Amino acid sequence: MKSPIKELLVSSVLYLPLCFFIWFTAATLLVLPVHYLAEWILTSWQPDLFNGINQNRYLLNVETLIFPQQQFSGQAGKLAVLDVTVNPMIYGYGLAVFSGLTISVPVLSHAKKITQIFMAYGVVCLVQTNGVFWETCKSLLFSGGDAFEAINATGISHNLVAAMYQMNYLILTPVVPIVLWIILNHKFIETLIGWRQTENISAQNDD
Repeated sequence: MKSPIKELLVSSVLYLPLCFFIWFTAATLLVLPVHYLAEWILTSWQPDLFNGINQNRYLLNVETLIFPQQQFSGQAGKLAVLDVTVNPMIYGYGLAVFSGLTISVPVLSHAKKITQIFMAYGVVCLVQTNGVFWETCKSLLFSGGDAFEAINATGISHNLVAAMYQMNYLILTPVVPIVLWIILNHKFIETLIGWRQTENISAQNDD
């Protein structure tokens, strides 16, 4: 009897490279919701500090209203603001992992697979937006000078920024998509557990 667990693993390994390729190729479009959501959150939270976000392919340039006090030669009369560049893709690779696992579930119809992937996309966008927010705050805190003073004036806790940045980067990004996949496919996982228990009983009877 073929092992459904091995079939799932083999299928996932085969589909994952394709899913990562599509995910990275479509990165510019995939981060659009993150762009506008993060922009709305930052400008609503501190309208006197954040001016907006510009997107360069999949990179987000958070434009602040922090003007440098130091004037450089050849820049007289020109205004420059501090930009923080954030790569939201480092918080979104879970979508490719989720897609590879979902496509490999044999009991799901094509419609259900597409539905689950879109649901995961929405959740991953929230994780990415969260990552953009806390990385922006972290970058300003570690920039020193006027940037530090500006973000420090908001009253945000330095420890909170550090903790949320680490949690989002190390925990939420890889764990949330997997947990979502388990929740959405718990019935399939239960059949795998039941098959494994049946196999163990059969092996004991043979002995």
